[in-house]
Amino acid sequence: MKKIISLIMAVCFALSVSAQQQGEDVVYLNNGTVIKGVIEDVKENVSVSIRTRNGELLTYPAVEVRRFTYGTEAVIPQKGNKPTSHKDYSTFNTGFWCAVELQGGYSLNLSKKNVGMTELDVVGGYRFNQYAKVGLGFGGRYYFNNNDVRYSSVKWAFPLYLNVRGNFISDEYRSVVPYYSMDLGTAFRDGVFFRPTVGIRVGSERSAFLLGLSYMGQQLKCFKTNADTGNKLAHKKYTSFITLKVGYEF
Repeated sequence: MKKIISLIMAVCFALSVSAQQQGEDVVYLNNGTVIKGVIEDVKENVSVSIRTRNGELLTYPAVEVRRFTYGTEAVIPQKGNKPTSHKDYSTFNTGFWCAVELQGGYSLNLSKKNVGMTELDVVGGYRFNQYAKVGLGFGGRYYFNNNDVRYSSVKWAFPLYLNVRGNFISDEYRSVVPYYSMDLGTAFRDGVFFRPTVGIRVGSERSAFLLGLSYMGQQLKCFKTNADTGNKLAHKKYTSFITLKVGYEF
């Protein structure tokens, strides 16, 4: 009989601990930090206080809190004294996203002359979740050593492309995660191109800095010299580039 009573008490204790863990309160900060414990005080538009598992009481200003949960019920704190119709898209898991990216690199014609490039782009579109975002990008590209490779005296080109990107792993509990990106489009004055990128994303779910390494395959209008006449002739050539990309996404 004692064994049965002991077994029942052990099962009840385990169920109690499990229920407490499932119903644990959580505070999510804008910088990616996650604090678990029991929320003891919420001052609207001012602060949120949570007592951690080790008994420490922590208080955070409302402007630093992205959201918090009572057990499984999510709450997004209001930040401001006056009601407003403005929507803070940075708190949404889906919706509009935007990025500004700067990159530079060099072509990979190992046995011939090469051309360098730098490019500034703006990309925006729709976010399905942290693993899948689609958008449209456009920008301006400038070529170095242009006259050595391209059959054009104009050193500028203007990319327009479709972009797909997302995280490889969840960023809910991490401030640094790996990400992927793929561009497919055309550069006016050049031709079609595609550009896969892998890199790291540093920040929170909806606000982060980007650092990536890209391969770009670009169709360029280059020139070749006629062996008989010495004249320069234009022809389309597929050219490979390696570029380093930095940016900010929100």
